[in-house]
Amino acid sequence: MERTFPGGWPALGQLAGRVLCNGQRIGELWIGPSGTDPTRWWVWNVEVGQEFLGRGLGRKTMLLAENLARANGATSIGLNVFAHNRVARDLYSSLGYRETSVQMRKELD
Repeated sequence: MERTFPGGWPALGQLAGRVLCNGQRIGELWIGPSGTDPTRWWVWNVEVGQEFLGRGLGRKTMLLAENLARANGATSIGLNVFAHNRVARDLYSSLGYRETSVQMRKELD
């Protein structure tokens, strides 16, 4: 954790900031290299405010993330998404993301 988020802040080479649309803050984006390979990037956090959903701004934010990563030498970008978040999963799939791992859990009585 300390290597990725030293002191609770993005590590060297990571990009983090507010996402704006027409000068209005609509969300946040935090991306950067993942592990020791500087060409493999990760979306550490992406958020678009509830009031801005359904306008294509999530798609534009993800395309921004990809363009920023590419401009900084990335050849791939990954992310985590909760299984129950069907809207986000559909968005990522439509952008060409594919599942690379699956976690499972069972509630015990």
